[in-house]
Amino acid sequence: MSTVVNVPLRYRIPWKKIVLYLLAVGFALYLVLPFYWIVAMSFMHEVDAISVPPHWVPTHPTLENYLGFVRPNTAQELVGGRAVSETPYSLRNSLVVATATAVLNLALATFAAYSFSRLKFRGSQVLLVLYLLTRMVPGIAIIIPFYLLMRSFGLLDTYLALILSYTTFALPITIWILKDFFRSVPRELEEAARVDRCGWFRTMWTVFLPVAAPGLVAAAVFAFMTAWNEFMFALFLTSTKAAKTIPVVAANFATDFNTQFTVMAAAGVLAVVPPLVLALLFQRKLVQGMAAGSVKG
Repeated sequence: MSTVVNVPLRYRIPWKKIVLYLLAVGFALYLVLPFYWIVAMSFMHEVDAISVPPHWVPTHPTLENYLGFVRPNTAQELVGGRAVSETPYSLRNSLVVATATAVLNLALATFAAYSFSRLKFRGSQVLLVLYLLTRMVPGIAIIIPFYLLMRSFGLLDTYLALILSYTTFALPITIWILKDFFRSVPRELEEAARVDRCGWFRTMWTVFLPVAAPGLVAAAVFAFMTAWNEFMFALFLTSTKAAKTIPVVAANFATDFNTQFTVMAAAGVLAVVPPLVLALLFQRKLVQGMAAGSVKG
């Protein structure tokens, strides 16, 4: 009677998976570590922040850097004191300008994108390409004419100057995002609404726009982030705390005399919070909108 000998199979090390996991971990650290360092430094004293080797965890956490925006101490008044006092106002200005830009951009882009996705007319593709080409013009090439135009209308150092300029930047890309998303919405929904004797505006408001909500959220977040992060036009078009945005004020923390890195880090954390909260609140619709908008109908 013969006996069966079980020979163990040679174990193969999954090198491909290991390499992919290591790359994923490395990329995650590349994204997370800078943000963690800014947050950690915002709770440090200046001595701990500039020490060598660095303290990755605050040894003596403090809220002094955040309280300084309300009650600046002597050192903060001497070093970047103007930036410290203007930070709360700049956050308000950025929030107002970015929100207004997102709303205005969404209103204009919705009508334009619907026309391109539903109506057939001669030259539509050429017009779309022209819209996109306007976004390719570098901002430095038009900043002086735009400045002179705003000065002639008396709009320098106002919200309206920033809102108009940011809407100009974001509108072409937003039209392209919504155009592809609107094409993925079934025409049968609109036809069913017309059968029920719904007018065009009622069809848009009660049927089409609710279905297109993920795409609208993605477009609104894009416009908001474009306005929130813009620096050059805000630097040229604003001069006082009445209209300065957070990128302009944050640049003023670095002075010829000295730089307080902990206060600058605290300002950076405050600047990141509104976009982060916005992305977390609309995370699901944002992903749905960008995924569906990338599919051409």
